[in-house]
Amino acid sequence: MIDIDHFKRFNDRYGHQAGDNCLQSVAVTLKDRLRRANDLVSLYGGEEFVCILPDCDPAGTIAKAEELRAAVAALGIAHDNSPTSPMITISVGIAVCVPDATRTVEQLLADADAALYRAKDQGRNRVAT
Repeated sequence: MIDIDHFKRFNDRYGHQAGDNCLQSVAVTLKDRLRRANDLVSLYGGEEFVCILPDCDPAGTIAKAEELRAAVAALGIAHDNSPTSPMITISVGIAVCVPDATRTVEQLLADADAALYRAKDQGRNRVAT
């Protein structure tokens, strides 16, 4: 799970058109960093994205999440209304599993969401597992 940090504050400061442009820039940046054919990123809610990396081990998932986080920060989109950074940043929550009878896709999403909130609680602009 990926969340643009303090996105409501961004919209409040720059307006909804700038917010839409920001979402598009972040989406393209995330998509462009996914190189494998089955990797997927999709908007999931207002300013959240879900990224699915099939057949990716925990170390590879963490490395990719850090790459995505750094790529969004490198966009340099001004966000002077953020207490985290003067530029747009993202927080990323990672969960890894192979769904089966005991580990459902819904549980995977819930675990990723819980990890995302850990990243936010730890100061944002970071990856948490």
